[in-house]
Amino acid sequence: MHEKLDGLPGVAVITDDILVMGHGDNEEEGNHNHDENLVRLLEQARKANLRLNSSKMNLRKSEVRFMGHLITKDGLKPDPEKVRAVQEMPKPTSKKELLSLLGFVNYLSKFLPRLSEVAQPLREMTAKEAKFIWSPQHETAFQEVRELVVRHPVLKYYDLQEEVTVQCDASEYGLGAALLQNGQAVAFASRSLSQTERQYAQIEKECLAIVFSCERFSQYLAGGEKITVKSDHKPLQSIFQKSILSAPCRLQKMMLRLQGFNLDVKYTPGAQKYVADPLSRASLADNKEMTDSFHVFAREVETLTLLDSIKVAPERLSHLQKCTAQDLVLETLKTTLLTGWPEKRDECPGQVCDYWSYREWSSIQE
Repeated sequence: MHEKLDGLPGVAVITDDILVMGHGDNEEEGNHNHDENLVRLLEQARKANLRLNSSKMNLRKSEVRFMGHLITKDGLKPDPEKVRAVQEMPKPTSKKELLSLLGFVNYLSKFLPRLSEVAQPLREMTAKEAKFIWSPQHETAFQEVRELVVRHPVLKYYDLQEEVTVQCDASEYGLGAALLQNGQAVAFASRSLSQTERQYAQIEKECLAIVFSCERFSQYLAGGEKITVKSDHKPLQSIFQKSILSAPCRLQKMMLRLQGFNLDVKYTPGAQKYVADPLSRASLADNKEMTDSFHVFAREVETLTLLDSIKVAPERLSHLQKCTAQDLVLETLKTTLLTGWPEKRDECPGQVCDYWSYREWSSIQE
């Protein structure tokens, strides 16, 4: 249970504990606001005949260890005991121990934007068909994970009054996202793509990254006046400025899921997106309920395609696939769609220059 008491700003209840917070431009104002909130809490407790254990009270602390985190005046930090436990954790000797390690380390994922990137070799070994063979690659990843926890960032507290920026990116295998305010991270998120999603054209993956970001951070973004979304896929900027009806079918479905958010999609080169890009290149496996639990298998998503509405005989479809695989132009076009179009027409492979004007509407089906 995690709730705020009605009429008591600055008071939060988690399980059977109560946190009282104070804020202000300086320590004196913060203490004054804290004391006011505390008095109001005690008054409400008295009215409800609620007894509190005074021996467990910690008063006016500048930082509190709580629910596996360290809540400080500067922001949210991981519990030092959790960090130390990861640093001292022995090398796994079985797949079960490896899963335990990854599940424990995943607690820190909200603080470490590169955690899933570094842990990628370890996650691959947890697949059902994979054998547990500890190679130098896995040893390197294991040591890097332990080293990463030493350099964790401090997550900024979300401010309702500040503008919000979302960085998002899609790689061949995953999606990455970061929620920022004034250039400082509030939250990180990433997930892997399903086998179906990996066949999407790059523009579709990049749009899916925006959908994932907004739905993952919906508790922060819903109802916001303006949300700046930074994507390194330039065609998306123009697509979001046009009518949703002008977008390809699959993009229309994704954009419909974004109608509840006031988005301003802006193109930002990948080199300037320091957080979302590495997150996408080594993402956490998808978790439908978006909890902090570690999942190592991507969830296959049932997706309707253009062929679902067109009757194509299996023999005919097989023939089309075979001919496409033998056609240099179509194979080059397929590769370009999967990896992404270059920024300029003259940078395209010669075989697909004629498709440049249709790049925003091109996709791969079956």
